[in-house]
Amino acid sequence: MMPKSINYFQEIVEKNFLLVGLTKNSSKTIEHEVLQLSAALKRFAALQWLIIESDSKDNTIEKLTKLQINIKNFRFLSLGVLKDTFPLRTARIAYCRNIYLDEINKNPFYKDIDYVIVADLDGMNDLITEEAFLSCWKHDVWGVCTANQRGPYYDIWPLRHKDWSPNDCWSQYEFLVHHNVSVQKSKFAAVYSRMIEIDESLNWIEVESAFGGLAVYRRDALCDVQYIGLNEDGEEMCEHLSLNEQIRAKGYRIFINPKLINTGYTRHTRRFQRNHFLKITKKLFSKYL
Repeated sequence: MMPKSINYFQEIVEKNFLLVGLTKNSSKTIEHEVLQLSAALKRFAALQWLIIESDSKDNTIEKLTKLQINIKNFRFLSLGVLKDTFPLRTARIAYCRNIYLDEINKNPFYKDIDYVIVADLDGMNDLITEEAFLSCWKHDVWGVCTANQRGPYYDIWPLRHKDWSPNDCWSQYEFLVHHNVSVQKSKFAAVYSRMIEIDESLNWIEVESAFGGLAVYRRDALCDVQYIGLNEDGEEMCEHLSLNEQIRAKGYRIFINPKLINTGYTRHTRRFQRNHFLKITKKLFSKYL
């Protein structure tokens, strides 16, 4: 595939972008999170922001109000206390995420958006750069382009890939524990062994589902879809799985972009030594884009 021209990337930064995310009890960190992402997206002239807040017990709303005053096209919605209505965390998160989907699809204010960036606002994007964002447009076959980390890939729960992570990691963990495998061995087998390192030089990896703390979506991919945080038995499930299943059913493809580095070691991986993780090999994924 031929590399994209400089003019092509100039066209990309002139597109209309919307960055969305959720926040709660982030009065000490939200300004820093927003400024980090702003720095990486400073050339994206038509960038808009929509942050969804709920259940905060600190001064998060005050901080968001300040950001709304100081940053062009920055907007937030506070949903108040949801914990009593949605006691299960994933149901509450899915509800909040569906609020920004409704805004994207129903509010005329966002009718011209071309791409939507979904970002976690809890310290998972400290290494993101403009170059990393622009690497997403070196290929044009994707509907969703998701992040990678400089270190072990941490976001295993929403990950689905037939060879790498074909099932729910925490369901496997529960099965192993139930069958008398130790907690430590069960976590390693079900979760930590999947936290492989994906070198930035490797090819894109097509997946059934992924997130990684940051993802870029074609706006059309987010039409007529919704997040679901509970399975048919009323148990918690990762809300990204249901969304990605619906996106793929519409014909869009989902990739992990190794160059879309958003962070390094995280709170999920930092306490484990680097040699506990399996390194991905070029041979393993050579057949993917």
